[in-house]
Amino acid sequence: MSTPISVQEVQTPTPDATYQPQPRVSSEGMTLPADFQLPALDKVRGDAARIAEFTRNRDDTDSDGGIQLVLACKMLLPNIFKWSFFAEPADTPHDLREACIFTLRMSIRILQECDENDIQRFVCTSPEQDFAAKRLATVMNAGRKLVHYLLVPEIDRPAEALPYLKMFAEEDIQESTQTGIPPWIGNPFLYLHYANALGLSGSTDTQTKLMLERAIEGLMQSDANVTNEIILLKIHLAHVHRCQNIRTAEAKENEHYVIKFLRKNPNIIRHAYLKQALIRPGQPERHVLTALGGPVWFNSAAKPTFKTQERAERMCYTCGGCEPQKMIFRCGGCQHIWYCSKPCQNADWKSHKAACRCVIVFECLLNKNYINVCSEICMGKKEIEALRSSDPGKAQLKSDWMKWRVGPLGANPDVLIHALGLHRDPSRGRTHIVFFSAKYTPDASRDMTHKFQIELAGVYRTSDVIPDIEACLGIKPGQGKEYIDGLLADADLKSVRRGRAPLFPVMCLLASEGLAPLIGCCLCALFGLDAGRC
Repeated sequence: MSTPISVQEVQTPTPDATYQPQPRVSSEGMTLPADFQLPALDKVRGDAARIAEFTRNRDDTDSDGGIQLVLACKMLLPNIFKWSFFAEPADTPHDLREACIFTLRMSIRILQECDENDIQRFVCTSPEQDFAAKRLATVMNAGRKLVHYLLVPEIDRPAEALPYLKMFAEEDIQESTQTGIPPWIGNPFLYLHYANALGLSGSTDTQTKLMLERAIEGLMQSDANVTNEIILLKIHLAHVHRCQNIRTAEAKENEHYVIKFLRKNPNIIRHAYLKQALIRPGQPERHVLTALGGPVWFNSAAKPTFKTQERAERMCYTCGGCEPQKMIFRCGGCQHIWYCSKPCQNADWKSHKAACRCVIVFECLLNKNYINVCSEICMGKKEIEALRSSDPGKAQLKSDWMKWRVGPLGANPDVLIHALGLHRDPSRGRTHIVFFSAKYTPDASRDMTHKFQIELAGVYRTSDVIPDIEACLGIKPGQGKEYIDGLLADADLKSVRRGRAPLFPVMCLLASEGLAPLIGCCLCALFGLDAGRC
């Protein structure tokens, strides 16, 4: 077991302040030059400020004069056009969103109406690409970004997104005839956005019902973690069922599932997105919200608890599956790891059985000799039981520390990702670590969330704090790097095994006065932080 260490004993260098976040380039289906760069934000804002003078003279018709004005606008405002077309929407400052909506609409018009030479100059793609494929890829790239902006809760204009989504869906349906795969299975996220826009716009006809059902079907078969998206679509589907007076067993089950899920997991979906789905201007109140207690439900659900956060983060340790796509159960041995099926549990048993049997929790190669670290969970429980009679206060302290430090709020993935800036540079998860120093506050609340409070935090280059890591773990000088390498190798193995959307390692150290610190490495999916995600 790691030796308890005073946080004052750890002498760390100044937190890393050299990292300057950069907006991501997003160019799906396009090949960009190696030296491609986004324009500086000050130039982008300068162009955005000049858009008003062009909108006063804008011609929305399909005449040659109209398209010429659009091309002139693009030539005179190159920075905002380039930014809106190539920058990841989640990295766009909020004050530039409306400008991006305007220029993306213009971009799509240019791509649809202009010839190959104009498109080549416009998107700066590789000339080797097939023109038809290039046109399709560029239109889809611009459309995806435009839909993203129109559907975020802060803008919330789904009716404006529908024509573009319908156009993309019709194109996708034609292409799917060549594969034989239903389009909503082959491209579930397109139909997710289409169905969501239909639901948000208040459409309750049979076509909307069918689109919602197909989108849910496609997402349920997706490898990605789309729990939030499925729940939002089920909210829309429940409303359509009510409006069409469909009270079949399937419809009742769908509505009951959503209500039960939100009661148990009130914070799993960002409330901005939940309010967007449940409270629509000029539309009837959704029955799901009525069943939850009306709009006041958001007040009671505002603060996450330890229990709700822990439930929200349950996922299969082997494949990463989550509810409602899969049913999750806890390992009957250690009561700590979650799986979605017996095959997934069996696949992980070789690496998990030692820890499950409280023999080994981590094994790594140090100086060509394998060392076994006894299971802290097992040993810690035995120590706590021994202290119950002799020192109940200390026993409670250690018990609370063990629960809090491995819980969802002891190492909140979102907090770690933001601290490290991984959504801008994922490689920092391998080169940097977050240090937390926590203070015991047993009387702050009965909720485990508040049993400890973070007092100090810092982001450090891992190579700079190897001596501190060795001191915390009580291992020999020189062994810290191998320990970190072992954690990363173990994370890489789990990431490959899950075979899902890219997962990135995140390392942190949790310490509290006189208690055994913990160094953990978890896997995080970066799309969970995008502004367009829920």
